[in-house]
Amino acid sequence: MSNDVVVGLDGGGTQTRVAVADLDGHILGVAKRGGASTEFNDSKVARQNLREGVRTALADAEQSPSDVVALTAGVGSLNISDDYTPTEQALDIDGLACEPHVVTDEEIAHIGAFRNNPGIVAICGTGSLVFGITADGKQISNYDFIQYARAGAHNLGERALHAILGSETPVEWILGDQLLEHWGCDSVPELRTAVCDEDRFTNVPSGNPLDSVAPLITAAAEDGDPIARTICNDAIAEVVTGVRLVGGFLDNPVTVASAGSVLRSGYMSAEFRRQVADVENYRVVEPAMSPVAGAVFDAIDRVADTNDAVVEWLTDHVIGQA
Repeated sequence: MSNDVVVGLDGGGTQTRVAVADLDGHILGVAKRGGASTEFNDSKVARQNLREGVRTALADAEQSPSDVVALTAGVGSLNISDDYTPTEQALDIDGLACEPHVVTDEEIAHIGAFRNNPGIVAICGTGSLVFGITADGKQISNYDFIQYARAGAHNLGERALHAILGSETPVEWILGDQLLEHWGCDSVPELRTAVCDEDRFTNVPSGNPLDSVAPLITAAAEDGDPIARTICNDAIAEVVTGVRLVGGFLDNPVTVASAGSVLRSGYMSAEFRRQVADVENYRVVEPAMSPVAGAVFDAIDRVADTNDAVVEWLTDHVIGQA
């Protein structure tokens, strides 16, 4: 029996997910570590998370680096920092039997969603991005149109913060009280001081006070909180604008999938589907696989044949990590 395995890695702003699989798509081991994107994390820590994630997943699979015949790593912020070489160096693990294949995290999210077919994937996790690939392989993002959809975890926190501090009159707002408590403030004036004078609300690294409240906001929207729903709806509207910009390059009907912890949450996912449904010739589809499964699929595809059975195994065993 062959010991050949592949490794797929999804390195985002908050978490790094790694899966080890055989060439038929059976998942043998998994691991989670902190973020791998150097946009949201210290570069040394990010690269350590990459290396430790691979080693831990291999140990979980009871495999060694010498058994790895392909490794695909999708890492966030590479399109911003051109940080491919240091990332490749971080994945140059002693005994690894292959050269790491490093791409951006949006590419593996797209592979996971569409299996190398045309379409658009909207990603909202720590950050946000709308990314499409045309029938002839052209890659386009909303960044190409000078558009950023403020729908990542950090952006929802910002929107809620501004809703609290920008209110002209005090209102009874349960979520607002929850956010104040989460941020360790007893009142709006204390929050104002914390933001302006104490530098407690920084942009980096991930996991800061603004990022961490996104689940509270999306949960409140699902429970019917009108202000939370406005925050989420406005964020989704910006994502849909990005989808329409990118979609101008794709053939109709344009298929769209979602990825990332924020956009895949209950209320945000439903609202995204509702708003996209209002756009003629656009339709939302469920991703075939999670991003980390997309990385595994790509690794297998580079050394062996892939088929529907491979996708089925990857979907069954890895989609829960999306």
